[in-house]
Amino acid sequence: MITYLINLKRANDRLVSAKETFDKAGINFNLEVAIDGKDLSLPHKNYSEVKYNLLHGKKTNLGELGCYFSHLNVLKKFIDTTEEWALVCEDDIEFHKDIVEIIKNALSSGINFDLLRLSGGSSRNKEIGLPLKLKKIYNGFFLSLNFGFKSGTGCYLINRLAAKNIIKKINSMSLPIDHAMDRDWVLNHRSLTISPAPVYLKEELHLGNSYIQAKSEYKFPFYRRYWIMAPYRFINELLRLIYKILLYVKIKIES
Repeated sequence: MITYLINLKRANDRLVSAKETFDKAGINFNLEVAIDGKDLSLPHKNYSEVKYNLLHGKKTNLGELGCYFSHLNVLKKFIDTTEEWALVCEDDIEFHKDIVEIIKNALSSGINFDLLRLSGGSSRNKEIGLPLKLKKIYNGFFLSLNFGFKSGTGCYLINRLAAKNIIKKINSMSLPIDHAMDRDWVLNHRSLTISPAPVYLKEELHLGNSYIQAKSEYKFPFYRRYWIMAPYRFINELLRLIYKILLYVKIKIES
């Protein structure tokens, strides 16, 4: 397994914090200098602004473009290695002390997956993504299947199949990276999660201190947002539910 840390060149405080986090967990990483949204301009050949505006209901945030293409760059570099798995991390995370054992046990659980979501939301006490527990893998941690949208790409484990699918199918951006990656039925691979999340977001770096700044001022007014976005999200969540039910049945049959 190879590990990548995505970090903006100008975010040295986050790099220092991340190094301490990784050293504490005993994990070596390869530094990926993130694409800075401040260096991007529109129009961009790999970005559909119209689709983003309609499907996400927000004005363009160049920080989100930088984040999106930074993750794609990491996956492209991973594909050029001979490693079977990559741990992809952003720089505002903190690991559970047993993160290495948790990952090892997930890989040896007997339940197949291509993408494993490891990070939670802003609150450590609130699960996101409506996870349904499949199997206990380590102490109080379970391999689970999300039945709802799971936001964030703070930390995830990915294999070569999923990386190739993402690079091929969503190389052009029309949604934020977490929305785009959370559509298994489009990407044609299997994603699971660990619940509770064994990777946390550091409050002092995440809440109110994000370099992406995906705040409410980017949202279009209500009367502009919901004509397209609401029907799209309804269909999206319906497809997610159908796909996850079928996947749950398949996993049960396999096991």
